[in-house]
Amino acid sequence: MKRGLVVLDEAEVPGAEWRGRMDTLRHDLAGAGVDVALVYGDVYASDDIAYLTNLCIYWNEGVLAVPVSGESVFLTKLSPRVHPWMRRISTVDRIESGRGFGALVSALLGGRAGATVGLVDADRWPAPVVAEVRAALPGLTVRELPSLVRDRRAVVSPAELALLRRGGAVVGSAVDAAAADGLGERERVATVERLVRGAGFLDVKCVTAGAPDGAATVAATGQFRTGWLHAARIADAGASPWAGALRAALDAAVAAVREGASARTLAEAAAPALAGLPRDADARVRWTNQADLASAGEYHRRPPGEALAAGAVVAVGVDVLFGAGGYAEAADTVRVTRDGAERLTGAAGDGGEGGA
Repeated sequence: MKRGLVVLDEAEVPGAEWRGRMDTLRHDLAGAGVDVALVYGDVYASDDIAYLTNLCIYWNEGVLAVPVSGESVFLTKLSPRVHPWMRRISTVDRIESGRGFGALVSALLGGRAGATVGLVDADRWPAPVVAEVRAALPGLTVRELPSLVRDRRAVVSPAELALLRRGGAVVGSAVDAAAADGLGERERVATVERLVRGAGFLDVKCVTAGAPDGAATVAATGQFRTGWLHAARIADAGASPWAGALRAALDAAVAAVREGASARTLAEAAAPALAGLPRDADARVRWTNQADLASAGEYHRRPPGEALAAGAVVAVGVDVLFGAGGYAEAADTVRVTRDGAERLTGAAGDGGEGGA
């Protein structure tokens, strides 16, 4: 369950931008011949709903119904006692609660005979929920739709970028502090939790791992407002000759980031530095769009040749599995530009802009 701060502030994201996100989805639906879209979310994957409305699903699950015309409705199994809070922190006015989504969608849409209902990002819906919704709408056409909202989240707006810059400074500083030599595993995790949650993050995940020679990885992934950031550092690396090579590989991969670059481009740039790793080490260079960081990219694997888009914010990482056991990672979150990368979680002393 999420347990951080939820903020709806027009000084951060103007009301016109929230309305624009809904209008864009409605335009896409109209073009696809869909009358009403249903967007599913639970505590593990609720970012599409948050992006559209700022609603936070701290626990349980919900479905946002977005008609081509008319008001959107949030359907949830949560008690009506939380409705006032949910309205206060979101752009949604109408919320309906019930024991199951079948009854809720039937009450909301059952009278629209002949209408077409679209399940957005249907591949990520739980199969029982899809079956329940289909069974509840016998007179309607139910279609499975692609990731219409998540694809829009891949390139951030100026308002989102400003928030990601704020969050990136926090995550970068937190992993730097947690990677100080001599700290224990619990101290490293506690340091990340204290600094990141103390800065008002909605969610944070901290992972530590060890290499065979005693060096430790500290990695943090955090959600600031509706955006995500990731960074990883190596601690206790003084006796690890490979640690410098890993950091150099990350720097080379980040230096190769620009519009049109791919994972292959980044891997080729990092290859000379990776030659400094132990011979039995298996290294991987990757990038993950911040829109996919909630699941570390596991729910949306991108093809190796996919090109980076200008304006996207991505986590670039180099991770290593050692032949003798153990793991290490170096990573930063960057903004992609036409000519380079802006490091949002750069380590202390790193330069900021790498392009414009």
